[in-house]
Amino acid sequence: VKSFLFQAAMDSAASSKVGFITEVAQATEEELLEHTPSTSSRPRAVSLPTVNVYNVEFAELPNECYGGGLASPAPLPASIPMDKIMSNIAQNLDFKGWSEQARNLWFKDFKSQCSRAVIQDTFWFCICWYFKPGKHLDVETRLFDRISANFVGLFSSLNPSRKDFFFRCYADAVAQAVLYAMFLAYPKSRIDFTEKFRKDLVIRISFWTSGICPEFVDTSHWKLNLGGGDVLQAAPSQTQRNVETNVMTLRGNASQPLLGQLSADSLAEKSAWMGQWNRRPRRKLQYSPLVENFLRARKYSSVNLVRATSMHMTTAEQRAKKMDVKHAMLAERAKQARDRCEALAKEYDDLDKEVKKQERQRTIQAQAAKKRLEIRRKEVLRSDPHEYANYLVSLHLLQQGLGQKG
Repeated sequence: VKSFLFQAAMDSAASSKVGFITEVAQATEEELLEHTPSTSSRPRAVSLPTVNVYNVEFAELPNECYGGGLASPAPLPASIPMDKIMSNIAQNLDFKGWSEQARNLWFKDFKSQCSRAVIQDTFWFCICWYFKPGKHLDVETRLFDRISANFVGLFSSLNPSRKDFFFRCYADAVAQAVLYAMFLAYPKSRIDFTEKFRKDLVIRISFWTSGICPEFVDTSHWKLNLGGGDVLQAAPSQTQRNVETNVMTLRGNASQPLLGQLSADSLAEKSAWMGQWNRRPRRKLQYSPLVENFLRARKYSSVNLVRATSMHMTTAEQRAKKMDVKHAMLAERAKQARDRCEALAKEYDDLDKEVKKQERQRTIQAQAAKKRLEIRRKEVLRSDPHEYANYLVSLHLLQQGLGQKG
C-alpha cells in the first residue's frame, strides 16, 4: 500500500509540476506558439519621453500629495536613508553642554511618527514651492494643512518640561533633513542647494514653528556623512543660482497658502531695512503659523484664544548689517583721506625735489661767477695797478656826479 501511494504521489507531482515557488516549469513548443502573439497583432512600440529623475525640477509627486488623511504623509523617495540622515542630524546639533542622555531623549522624540510626517510633507512642500512654483497650489495647501496637524500632534505628545529643549533645535533639524533628502535624491540639482537656499529653509521652518524669523543663521555645522566623508563638502562647486528669485519671478501674484506670498527675505524684512528709522519694529505674537492654520482649518466651536502680545523687537541682524554699512562708509572715507594724504605728500616731495634742483643750479652758477671774478682779479693784479686805481677813481667821480645831479 505504501509503495502504491508513493507511486501515485510521484505521478501526480509529475503531471501537475508542483514545486517550490522559485521553480520555473519549462513550456513545450506548442504552448509557446499558442501564447505567442503574431507579428500583425503585436502593438507597435511607443517611445516614451525621457525624464531626468535625478533633477528636482522633474520630480514626480506621490499620490499621497494629492489626497490621503493626516495619518498618511507623502513618502520620501526610496533612495533616501532616512535613519542615517537623522543620526547625522543628531550629531550635528549643538546641545550646549547637555548630557548624552538628553541627546538620546531628543533623538527619540525627533524620530517619532509625527516628526517624520512633518519632515516628509515639508520635503514635498519645498519641492512644490521652490522648484514647481505655481503648478501645485492645491497640493501646497493640502501639505501645509497636514504639516500643521502633525506639528500640533508632535507638540501635544511631548512632555511640557522637554518642549523648550526639543523645539530649540527642531527647525534647524527639519531644515537639515529636507536639504539632505533633496541632496541625495536629486544629485543633478545640487547646483540649486546653495548657502542662501539652506538659510532660507531654516528661516522658513523657524517662522512656521515659532512665528519669529531667526537672525544670524549659520549652516556651517551641517555635515552629511554616510560612511565616506562629508557629502556636502565633497560636492563639486558650481556657479550658484538664486532659487528664491526665480521662485518669486515665476509665481507672480498667484494666491498661495499661508507663507506662500512671502519669501524668507521678506519675512525677515531684509529688503527695506536700510530705509527704516525704527530700529525696534512692533510685532504681535500669538500663535505660530502652523498652530494658527490648524485652528483655522479645524473650525472648533470653542477655542481657548490666546491674546496677542504686542512688543517692540530689536532686529539685531539688521542693526549689525547697518553698522557694517556705516563701518564700510567710514572705511571708505578713511581710504579717501589716506589717498588724499598720499597725493599731497607726493606733491610735496615733487615740489621739494624741484626746489632742491633749482638750489643746486643757483649754487653752480654762483660758483661759476665767483670763479670768473677770481680770474679777473688775478688778471688786474698782474697788470699796472696805477691804471686800475685811476679806473676806480674815475668810477667814484662818475658816481658822485650822478648823485649831485639827482
